[in-house]
Amino acid sequence: MSILNTDYAKVVELSERVAWRVDDVIAHGAALDFSKTFMPKAMFVADELTFLSASEKLKLNQIYGNSYGYLFYFVEAYIIDMAMRHAQAELYGDDDALRAMLRFAEEEVKHQRLFLRFGDMFNQGFGTPCDVVESPQAVAEVILSKSPMAVTLVTLHLELITQAHYVECMRDSAEIEPLFQSLFKHHWMEEAQHAKIDVLELVKLRQHATPEQVQQAVDDYFAIAGAFAGLLANQAKLDVVSVERAIGRTLSPTEREAVESAQRRSYNRAFLWSGVTNTVFLEFLAEHFPAALAPAAAAAAAFA
Repeated sequence: MSILNTDYAKVVELSERVAWRVDDVIAHGAALDFSKTFMPKAMFVADELTFLSASEKLKLNQIYGNSYGYLFYFVEAYIIDMAMRHAQAELYGDDDALRAMLRFAEEEVKHQRLFLRFGDMFNQGFGTPCDVVESPQAVAEVILSKSPMAVTLVTLHLELITQAHYVECMRDSAEIEPLFQSLFKHHWMEEAQHAKIDVLELVKLRQHATPEQVQQAVDDYFAIAGAFAGLLANQAKLDVVSVERAIGRTLSPTEREAVESAQRRSYNRAFLWSGVTNTVFLEFLAEHFPAALAPAAAAAAAFA
């Protein structure tokens, strides 16, 4: 079923068919295999750093995997709020749309529980603390202050990238830690339905929007992307401290700058470039938000 050709009832049907429980994915007492990488090589820019040994690169890769999972937990704080707002609008409207939005919100809460359980496993097994960016609620408030169309565009962007990352880089990899791989398989299974809901909601919002509201949505979408780039840059800085702690040595200023730059590029490519170059996303923009295509191309060049 195409993401651009669906309806709420079909989304609910598929959601019920692929539903899973957190315990099915990560059982209590499960442990991660820290002899394996978490992030696929195609997504890990720091693999090119020659001053890091193989064991040091493995540590940094795992730090990146922990942060990658946490960042999805982080953004789901605003997505849950967004989904509940859309559900509220359907209380006396379309029953199928209401069911779809409520399942959307409940599944995002479940995803947060999944990522928190993964984080607990990581912290128990990694050996040293790893720092992550703080205040998801504060960031959610900033995002939700923007126009509803922009917020939903950002959500579509994020839900498409998690699918692309799994299908293109994780699904067929024999090198990735199996539990980590399974986590993102199950995340992908439900995010595939959420992206379809985003499209349905965006079409509904776009239908009655004025040209000024559409342009505001485009401007807000890129403003949110720019702010998120700043958040990712902060995470890259934290990763430098975390990897020094993990490998037990202080990097030189040049090495620290190189690690930070590589991590920033990895995060930008994963969370930003991957979205503004996604063919499904661009197809949707071309049909409903054509004014976003030129700035999307500029953003792709900036975040490459």
